[in-house]
Amino acid sequence: MPGSRTNRLVVAAVAALGLVATGAFVGTASAGEGTIRSVGVPANDTAKGLVYDGLQRRPAGPCGAGLLEVKGTSPIMCTHGPDTAPAGLSVKTSVPALAGTTGTAAAAAAQTLAVCEGDGTSGRRVEVLYIHGTTSRYSQYLETFRTLAEGVDTIFNESAKETGGERHVRYVTETVNGACRPVVRDVKIADAALNANDWAPLLNAVKAAGYNRTDRKYLQFVDANVYCGIGGLAGDTRKSDANRSNTGPEYARADNGCWSAGVAAHELGHTLGAVNNNAPNASGYGHCTDEWDVMCYKDGDNVVIRTVCTNRSHDDRLDCNHDDYYHTNPPAGSYLAQYYNVADNLFLIKGGGSNPPPPDSNLARSATASASFTSAWESVAAINDGIDPSSSNDTVNPRWGTWPNSGQQWAELTWSANVSLRRAQVYLFDDNQGIDLPSSWKLQYWTGSAYADVPGTYPVAANTYNTVTFTAVSTTRLRVVLQSNGTNSVGLLEVKAYAS
Repeated sequence: MPGSRTNRLVVAAVAALGLVATGAFVGTASAGEGTIRSVGVPANDTAKGLVYDGLQRRPAGPCGAGLLEVKGTSPIMCTHGPDTAPAGLSVKTSVPALAGTTGTAAAAAAQTLAVCEGDGTSGRRVEVLYIHGTTSRYSQYLETFRTLAEGVDTIFNESAKETGGERHVRYVTETVNGACRPVVRDVKIADAALNANDWAPLLNAVKAAGYNRTDRKYLQFVDANVYCGIGGLAGDTRKSDANRSNTGPEYARADNGCWSAGVAAHELGHTLGAVNNNAPNASGYGHCTDEWDVMCYKDGDNVVIRTVCTNRSHDDRLDCNHDDYYHTNPPAGSYLAQYYNVADNLFLIKGGGSNPPPPDSNLARSATASASFTSAWESVAAINDGIDPSSSNDTVNPRWGTWPNSGQQWAELTWSANVSLRRAQVYLFDDNQGIDLPSSWKLQYWTGSAYADVPGTYPVAANTYNTVTFTAVSTTRLRVVLQSNGTNSVGLLEVKAYAS
């Protein structure tokens, strides 16, 4: 994982899940993953917060083969496992209170949630808990916890804006100096439960204190140095309000070495249903592989990470390209239109919004692809699947090709409503056999009654994106027209389209 991240949740050691299920031997894992046993759960690495005591793998149980059970809790709780600390944080070193959040009236007045709903307590809510033992730092950190919870809300809503929608965390709220703020409960438990190398004693103590409602997700800021973070994950893929991710009680935990908005958003994201293992870019261990993304990272030796969203700031946002777990209006036929979508979670406040996608958003991802002809073993859906090719002869990922047809061929992107475009990138297919680079290519857009050529300079290069910038057009269709160089066929690996 990149060493410069300060709020990136790097989850480790769960890469052993698939291997252990088959009984395969795994020796010493890579840095940050601890030592993995050949059976059962990974070995503890307490310095990194990788504590597996109290967790078990029971493929025939309710958590299945891909998740771990928290032993000693009722009902049974499933989890993706503990997480190691991101760069800049240490499990054993408490995070200081945020500057300007020392509990003063001025600090409180400077903060507020962007959206609150109802009376602040009714219905499904996320409730913030500060959990401590004999020693309490509630007064010192109250404003820090409120601010971090508001930072989580920002991550969820700014990510929703990328798909033209609005989503806010429906917190339990109160009015502080005239502003709507998340409530932070002061929860005292026994020191033995607080500091146990096992999540179950703390969970049971918190439940005994009354925090066990079925209409609650509990975001726990725990004043201990056991874990970095750990969260419940249902693993339910059903597109239904009955999905288990829509119920509680469920718990997301961050210990004092990892009190950050990024860690809290990652763990809360798990309790809301991210990332299911049948998602397009799923790692197979509850996360995704297309960076940059709050929920993505390399969580196994066999997992390949691809940088799909090149803007590094998206490391503080959900679902790069919005095709794995979070889209406020997924295209018909897409994965998120058919399977569980965290943006539909009943613990979020929903709004349609009128915010257009940001200019650097790849609008091709929300379009439907079609073509003049597609070879039986190829797929036109490959042209906007968000996968960056390794070369023009990428043999690993899906491709669109027209063999044995030659001459002029086209592939097209169609949107359900007009989009404004002024830049496109095309990655050409060349397998050094029957498919070759075209002699030329161009873009056409649909005017509403006919296709019109897009004026521009069209480079023809292998092993790279060919970029065309043009005067903005508003259209529902963008066509890539390719002219073969003779008897060879043509094809595409990826097409991207942008508003700027």
